[in-house]
This record gives sequence, C-alpha cells and structure tokens, in this order.
Amino acid sequence: MFNKIYFSFFTLLICITAIAQPLRKSTAKNDSTSFKIQTNYLSNYVYNGRADSIKAPYFYTTAALNFANGIYANFSLNYLLTPGQSGYDFSELDLGYNYNIGEKINGEVYGTKYFYSSKSNLLNGNISSDIGFTFNYDLNYFNFHNSFDVFFTNKTDIQMVPGIEKEIQLSSSTKNSLSITPSFYSSISSLNFYESVINRSLQGIKNPKNQNPTLGTIQSNTTVDEKGFKFLDFELSLPISLELDKWNFNLTPTYAIPFNKVTTTSANTSVVNGISKTVLVNSTPYSENHLANTFFFDFGITYNF
Repeated sequence: MFNKIYFSFFTLLICITAIAQPLRKSTAKNDSTSFKIQTNYLSNYVYNGRADSIKAPYFYTTAALNFANGIYANFSLNYLLTPGQSGYDFSELDLGYNYNIGEKINGEVYGTKYFYSSKSNLLNGNISSDIGFTFNYDLNYFNFHNSFDVFFTNKTDIQMVPGIEKEIQLSSSTKNSLSITPSFYSSISSLNFYESVINRSLQGIKNPKNQNPTLGTIQSNTTVDEKGFKFLDFELSLPISLELDKWNFNLTPTYAIPFNKVTTTSANTSVVNGISKTVLVNSTPYSENHLANTFFFDFGITYNF
C-alpha cells in the first residue's frame, strides 16, 4: 500500500511539471567567464538506490568552465578507493547550456560522454553517453527540480527523476553564506542497462590425444525478465553548503530506499567443434537480490578562480 501511494504521488508530479535530477541543477548565467576546480570524496557509489556488495568509495576531481552566455564544459576524473581494486575507474565530459526563462523557470540542456577503465565494474558501466535536459520551477515555498535523460547502452534507456527541495539560508553576507537544502527525489527508469551480449573465443583447449587446440566460442546474452519502466528508489538528502569568497564547502548526506527488484536471465551458448549447447542461468545482480536501504555522503571542496 505504501508503495502504491507514493508511486501515485510522483506520477501526479510528473503530469503537472517536468522532471528533475538532484545533482544537476542549473545556475544563472554568469556576468563573465568563470573557472573552478572541485575535489570530492564519495563514501559509496549508489545508482538508482542500488549499491554493490563491496563498498565503493571514490575520490573525484572536476574542472568546470562556465561562459557568460550560459554554455559550460565540465571534465571529471574518478578514482576508486576500494582496497584491492583502487585506481582510475572512469571519467566523464559534460557539455551543456544553462537557460533562464523569467525569474521562476531555469534549467539546462546537456550531453555527457563516459570513459571507463578496462577494470571498471560499475553497476551502470554499460552506459556510454547521455543526453538530457532539466526544467526547474520556483514555487516560493519549495522548488521542483525535474530531469529527463536518454542513456545510450547496447539499447537506449530513458530515465526520469522528479524531486522537490527547499534551500534555507542560515546566514548570509556579501562574502559568505551558509545554507541547507532538504531534498526528496525519486527515479523512474527503463532497464536496458542491465542487459548485455558478451562474446569471447575459446582457444588453447588441448585434446589430450592429438594435442591440437579445440577452437570454439562462448556467447552470454543477458536479458531483463520483466522489461519496461520501473519505479526504482526514493532518495532523501540534506545538502549543506558553506560559501566563502572563492572557496565553497559542500556536504551531502543521502539516504536511499530502493524498490522493485530487477531480475535477469543469461543464456550462455557455447559452440565447440560445431556442436552448440545453451544453458540458462539466473544472473540477477547481487545488488538486486539484496536490496537494502543505503546511507552515503558526498563531501566536496571547490575553488573559484
């Protein structure tokens, strides 16, 4: 019953406003070109409320260039800190445009390209690029921040993230300010990023009689059992921001509540010496078999040049 009530509530939000993404907020156009460097520590990587069985903290650095006309470019490098797996994991390049319509409407249009290490094991590591937009509306007492994204994998994925939040200024002066922003978001997405087709060759398997290699192939075709759009999670967060002239400090604690287990089946087909054999296996990821609420936080320091 709880799930149905809240799902109906957010479906209504989607009907009356555009969609929002919590970490992608447009800002007013700058009077001049600006450049900033930001470094962050993320305590655990969580995607649509899902976390891997092994905790995945990250250290990442972002360089951001914003032009006076609203065009911007960001580039980030993400370094995985998990013991035994630490090292460069992925990077991303963002290009976009911030817009404002009157005093209450703002948003952005953007595109992102992802670059992964060959050792990367991200839950959403099949996603190669993303295009999308936000449409945000200020209702005085609170704000809608709404996003719509198209993610490109083996197949295209569509994701919608509606949310509401309210920035509260605790102190403010000409050179510094302290604020908190209670936020409540959810995500609704198609599930193609769970699917994949993997091919590899079998070589060097020796026949004990003639010592000739036996050549063949293995193909693993993974599909989602119940396709379509699914309501995947709620995320409650309380970003805290301290701005001091050229320095900004941000702490975002988040509590993610996942919903709707996503199960997958893999058809593993081997062909050896012209003989084909297919085996079906339950390939549901660990994160889906063990859905659990997750607390994580992101701490960042920014220097504005």
